[in-house]
This record gives sequence, structure tokens and C-alpha cells, in this order.
Amino acid sequence: MQWSQWLQGGPFLEVSFLLELKEKKKEAIQDIIFNLSKVRNRIEIYDKNIDEIIDFFDRGYPFDEEDPQTNYIHSLRLRLYVYLSRKRKATLQIEMVSSNAIMVNFWFFGSIFDALEWDQIGIKKEEITDFTNFLKELYSVYEFKIGGIAIEEDVLELFGFGETYPNECYRYENVSPDRFLQESSHFINIIWSEKYKKLSYVPYNHKRLDKEGILIKTGSFND
Repeated sequence: MQWSQWLQGGPFLEVSFLLELKEKKKEAIQDIIFNLSKVRNRIEIYDKNIDEIIDFFDRGYPFDEEDPQTNYIHSLRLRLYVYLSRKRKATLQIEMVSSNAIMVNFWFFGSIFDALEWDQIGIKKEEITDFTNFLKELYSVYEFKIGGIAIEEDVLELFGFGETYPNECYRYENVSPDRFLQESSHFINIIWSEKYKKLSYVPYNHKRLDKEGILIKTGSFND
């Protein structure tokens, strides 16, 4: 099955988060993939050549083969089934976005309508809470600095830079709650870890979680 045949059409709902790179790239990716088994939502990896995919991430490839000063891209994708209230196809995208930060992004078919010709189910209004609970469960396992749910946006949008990656503007320490607390965004929910900065005032509905997390409702699925 080709990648283009796994998730098709759109729009796509993205559940993404940012991790600090504290070890070698290969070990970090192995840990991320291994810890999928700790998530209470059952996650099945469809791809069988996982070691080969990890090795490809570790080696990377040049952004511009003609430029000796070019950045190297360290990226991988895995095809998954994620069991929320219903079994859903997902793509796991992992990107090294700066020298000390990795983005982990779960892509889901985000239409409200089914696309049965592609074996893709839509998202019913009452099912959006499935993704909120999934984000909370991911936080309980990975304890990331920041994560969020949005249509056609990943967590890098919360930096506010709009640059392509890898780029040192996306260093782990550069993401701050100030932007998403003061400016509107396309995100439905955001989880911020108060281990990095306590939030004294939150102008949105919010709920504090275990492990010093705070879940902030910044929008809705229908916005």
C-alpha cells in the first residue's frame, strides 16, 4: 500500500506535541515508538520495517544535495491504527525540528463525513472528546512541554515563527504560553506543562491535570 493510499482527501485533524531531545536521535526515536505501547488507547503499527525506518531517521537526508552547507532532514512516518471509541487510521509523523526539539504528530482523517471508498471514518460531533482524551493520555505517557489538537495545524504553529524546519527558532526553550494565551489560534485544545512556566491567568476554559499539566480549551471542532 502506498503512503498516498493510507490517509486521503482531508481535512486532517492533527494531535501533536513537542519533546526535548536529550539523547542520541536513534535512541530518542526508539523510546518514542516503544512508549506507544504504554498509551492506554490501543495503537497498532501497520508498517513492519520499523528498524529500517528508524535507521533512515537517524541517518537523515540533505535538504539540498547541491549545497554542502544544507540542513539534514531527520523525519519518519509510520502508518497506525489508533483505537479511540472507534478504530481509526492514523499517520505518525516524527520530525527533528531543531537541534534540541522533536515534534511528534498523529494525523487523522478530520472530515465529519465518512470516506468509505478509502476506508476512512469521519468524526462525529460527540467524538471530538475522544481526541481530547487521547491528547491527555499522550501527556500522561510522554510528559511533553506543549501539545495540541487542530485541523491542518501542528504544534509548531504555537511558536509563531512560520519558518520551515529544521530551524533553530524551534529550539525547545523558545516555545512559550504567552502567544497562545494572548492571540487566537486554530487549536481546539492545548496542553501546557506548568513545570516550565506557571500560568497565573488563563482566559479560556481550562482544567489542571496530573504531572503539572493544564488542558486549555482554545477553540472548537466546528470553528
